[in-house]
Amino acid sequence: MTPSSDHALGPQAQSVWKRLADAAMSLQCKGVVIVIVMGMTVTATVAGYLLDTSVKVARRHQDEDIVQLAAILSKAATAAYSTSSAGVLRELAQKAANGAPMLYVVFLDKEGRELAAAEHGSTRILHFLRAQPRGRPPALGTPTLLAAETGAPSVVDITYPINTSASEPVTERQTELLGYVRTGVSAHAWYRALYRRLDLLIGVGVIVAIVAIPLGFLLIRRIVWPLESLATCMLRFSQGELDIRSPIQRRDEIGRLAAAFNRMADKHQQTHNRILRLNSQLEQRVAQRTQQLRELAAREPLTGLYNRRYFNDVLKQRLAEAFRYETDLACVMIDLDNFKQVNDRFGHHLGDEVLLAAAATIKNELRTADVVARFGGDEFVLLLPQTGADRAVVLAERILERFRNVVAERFPQVEVGMSTGIASVQGGAVRNADSLIRAADRALYKAKAAGKRGIAVEPSLLPAASASK
Repeated sequence: MTPSSDHALGPQAQSVWKRLADAAMSLQCKGVVIVIVMGMTVTATVAGYLLDTSVKVARRHQDEDIVQLAAILSKAATAAYSTSSAGVLRELAQKAANGAPMLYVVFLDKEGRELAAAEHGSTRILHFLRAQPRGRPPALGTPTLLAAETGAPSVVDITYPINTSASEPVTERQTELLGYVRTGVSAHAWYRALYRRLDLLIGVGVIVAIVAIPLGFLLIRRIVWPLESLATCMLRFSQGELDIRSPIQRRDEIGRLAAAFNRMADKHQQTHNRILRLNSQLEQRVAQRTQQLRELAAREPLTGLYNRRYFNDVLKQRLAEAFRYETDLACVMIDLDNFKQVNDRFGHHLGDEVLLAAAATIKNELRTADVVARFGGDEFVLLLPQTGADRAVVLAERILERFRNVVAERFPQVEVGMSTGIASVQGGAVRNADSLIRAADRALYKAKAAGKRGIAVEPSLLPAASASK
């Protein structure tokens, strides 16, 4: 199965295939493969060296053995060569070939002609040797590995000179050459030693592979697991978990990397917290400043009362609440009597002080839910939620009384008073904010027409004494 055939798999099979592909490409899998390959490479190198050394040692021992055997035959055949006794040579060859470990013995004259020969059992090696061209062997006393024909064993062959003096070194210049003895031993011992060592090395290689797989897994796991844990911490940190820290505590490079990440995370979190605090403070300041600006935009500068635009916005909200919850809502219009004469006679400075005194008097008599605004030059408007016309009249009488006292105390030289008009939602045909304002304004004109410094309600709900007061 290949990734190109994923379209033929179900979602679950594709998920399994993806996990297997990710595992195969993981650092841990690659590390285990590298450790196994390195272990096998080292094992193969060492095994090759040991095998080569073992082969050379086994070959050398076998060569030494056959050289000694050939030297013994050479000594034994010297007398027979001296007397030219072919029968003695045949008997000697037969005895040597029937013993162990020689497979054949051939005695040759100086020209390489066969004088006597014998072989062990039915090895058929002599037939193979006789088929070779005659001539003097190129190397005397040197063992040679000889592969015989099919059906015959491989042998280590040697041709050894027979001299007149066996006690002297084999040198034609010092002794007289009588002939040669050619013999061989089975190479089975050499191959057997080779196979034993090869089996040993294969066993060692298998053991190394068996040990290398779990050992490599554990070794790489010890390296990869901390890296994977650190990578997971980094990923969670990048996703916003700023309090995540790596639990790795080691003295190697991975431990230093984890410690560096933790220090970086601490500094980043401290910076983040500081930025959050600064942002919170900035938001609070912005909110405060925005509220201040809204307050400044909603208030008129002289008296500090709300302006007409803000009052209209609040009136629409309060009127909607009154209609929804079927509660009353009173609107009170207040106008200063004879205020123009105060400005003309005493100047605008005193007129401003009178306005401030009127605004303060009205504001001091209101509840928290009540709203007062400067509606015009010397005109004020009050909005009283959940208040009917009768209770608004009581409030208006109290404001007029307080203002008369303030004027008498602070401005005895002026003659200024208040005229008040009152309208409520349930007191008349009020459909919207404009109709409520117009109703209160009509009541104000009625109060002024009645002689000023009085209170009027639209429609009139007051007794005659209150209306003419």
